[in-house]
Amino acid sequence: MGIVLTGCARTEHIALAFTASDVESVEIFHYVIPADAEKKTVTQPEDIAGLVDTFEGLSVTDKKTEPVAGGSTTSFRFRLFDETVYDIVYSSIAVKSGRIRTTSTGQDFFTSADIEASWSNCDYEAVPAAESELPVLS
Repeated sequence: MGIVLTGCARTEHIALAFTASDVESVEIFHYVIPADAEKKTVTQPEDIAGLVDTFEGLSVTDKKTEPVAGGSTTSFRFRLFDETVYDIVYSSIAVKSGRIRTTSTGQDFFTSADIEASWSNCDYEAVPAAESELPVLS
């Protein structure tokens, strides 16, 4: 089972198929231009728990939005101890709102949560990331 959405009507909530204690590390990628992407690797259990909490129960809707040129992307790759990988891709469309897509949903959703703030809130070294490393969900 992957990341699933629960709820009815237009507002739904993300329900992760894992807990913070299942996660070995989280790679956070941030970029406007993929060639300039940077990555932080989060390894401390309390920081991993904070990232899991960011998404667990997060409200999302199927609200339609217009694509935004020049918006930033912040992606999260959760690496579990059992070697399973779950990706979450957040594309900013305005201040504190964006589109979110997960490994298991097959579609993207709108959220008004400030997911991009996770990048600056994680006090880990940012290193260059190759485009081939970036999570891509279709």
